[in-house]
Amino acid sequence: MRTSPIRNRLIIAGAALLFLGGGVAWWRISRQVRQAFDTPTRNLQALQFAPLAMPSMQVEHWGGGEVSALGLSPDGLITAGAFGVFDGNGDITAGLPTLHVSALALWRGRAVVGLAAGGLFLRRDKAWEEARTGFGTLHVRDLRETPGGELLIGAREGLFRAAWGANVVERLDGTPVRSIAAGSGGTLFAGGEQGLKRLGGMQALAVPTTDPWVDGIATLGKELVVLTPKGLARGPLEGPLLPVSGAEDASAFAVLGAQVFAVSEGRLLRFEASGRPSEELLSSKVIKVFASEGVLFADTESGLFQRMSSGWTLARPRPASLPPGPCHVNALARQGERLVVGLFNGGLAIGATSGNTWMWSAVPGSVAWGVNALLNAGGTLHVASLRGFARLEGGMLRPIEPLDAGAAFSLASTREGVVVGFGQGVLLPGSRLLSAFHGLPGNQALALVQGPEESDPLFVGTPSGLGAISGSRVAWRTLAGDGKLPHPWVTALAYHGADLYVGTYGGGIVRRITSHSGPAGPGSFEAFPETAGLKVNTGCLVEAGGRLYMGTDGRGLWRLSADRSHFAPVRVPLSSSHVTAILAGKDALFVGTDEGLVRLPLSLPEEIN
Repeated sequence: MRTSPIRNRLIIAGAALLFLGGGVAWWRISRQVRQAFDTPTRNLQALQFAPLAMPSMQVEHWGGGEVSALGLSPDGLITAGAFGVFDGNGDITAGLPTLHVSALALWRGRAVVGLAAGGLFLRRDKAWEEARTGFGTLHVRDLRETPGGELLIGAREGLFRAAWGANVVERLDGTPVRSIAAGSGGTLFAGGEQGLKRLGGMQALAVPTTDPWVDGIATLGKELVVLTPKGLARGPLEGPLLPVSGAEDASAFAVLGAQVFAVSEGRLLRFEASGRPSEELLSSKVIKVFASEGVLFADTESGLFQRMSSGWTLARPRPASLPPGPCHVNALARQGERLVVGLFNGGLAIGATSGNTWMWSAVPGSVAWGVNALLNAGGTLHVASLRGFARLEGGMLRPIEPLDAGAAFSLASTREGVVVGFGQGVLLPGSRLLSAFHGLPGNQALALVQGPEESDPLFVGTPSGLGAISGSRVAWRTLAGDGKLPHPWVTALAYHGADLYVGTYGGGIVRRITSHSGPAGPGSFEAFPETAGLKVNTGCLVEAGGRLYMGTDGRGLWRLSADRSHFAPVRVPLSSSHVTAILAGKDALFVGTDEGLVRLPLSLPEEIN
């Protein structure tokens, strides 16, 4: 029997559809198989611990005295923070590449720490070892040891797990983590900027919270307690979590037994099973609370206290540190034998030596906040801050607002007096304000310097370029379109010998070459290729001990070679790789960072470059 052409076409079309459907199914199955094989490869990376050499020099350093984390080891109490790492014998920070420790745990009885600047390190045989993984540098926020002896790592890059002695590390989740808790049956909880997750088996389920930003997690039997910007919340392990009455202002908490302890506005509150709070009385303002090995600790402005049956007892004095609060050093100056520190997110702190120890105190008042520059001229300390221009007189700050020019960013001493760089221009002695209207490359004066010669102009660095002021007028300027500077954002200026060095944020360093035919003009600029792309922070170009030092944003401290041919990094331990202030002392170089302050000897050997 003959088949019709229409039927033939239908048969062919059906066969094609069957073939296509089978192909799609086969593709899906193949993809699932590939994913099953590929997932372990993506989530497992090599792990090794590389011993770190002890540094050739021990450096004095001061950060915040607040305890970030602690642990009770068989050998005693270990504390960590912006001050470094301390055990019962003292400071054991030496060997770590940066000095601010953001997280600590005990892994099989050994200290393991995460640095605020990045990196994970294990303490073994009285030395530090660096954990190197295929995931790159981890910015660790929390560390926990599981009941099975595994290490949980909560980092900006996600949640990780490593077994003791293993040569691999596993990424459990890629969401940023700020805190970790382990529940029963291998269940894990991880919270961060993007909410709270419950991880078990092959699943990661979201747990509803009062706020998506989670700073702390702890399990309490079959309940979960979390800390968010809205305070404490509590509820079943699966959620939802509800606010804890009386803990709306909580800034830290810990769980011990059936009790929850929370820090609220400097007080330590204890929440019983009934939910009613009562206050634990301490002699000083409480900053944070911890529970370790069944022992409760409270960090206060007077030191770390331990809760005993007889009451609260000092467990460890506050280490030598900057005054309580953030320790982002943004400016430095000497005033006699004292060292003055200007804070990026605060006011002034003054350090003075007492024997071999530096003691620090905060300058009272709110006249200066967000300090950008300090200058000791004629025995008077001048202060440029986001609140304007001020002077430190008799231990008190006095505002100087001749033009109500707003935020001040830079200072320079000239033969005529002190020059102040404002956001609206440059205020010269005699109250004349020059701005972009008068020919400067921009209004915001981030850097100021006058040369040693009588005929040298006052140089002004702005985000738009470099300008020069002679007398009371703008002599010349160079802008982005001129092609003279590697980057128009000028952040630092310094003379070294007869040469002007210009630091830029993103273009490194150049040296000004004066033109013989027009010495009063801009001349030309000679680049240092090794500094290309470096971000020189504001004011971080300083001559000290006959050498020129440069502070960078994220690349540490650099120094000009003795023959002035090139810059090279100075490989010394710093509080952070973000250098934000440099000052030459009588016999030392003080280096401020966004995580604290370091004192280095001026006689740094060449081999540390």
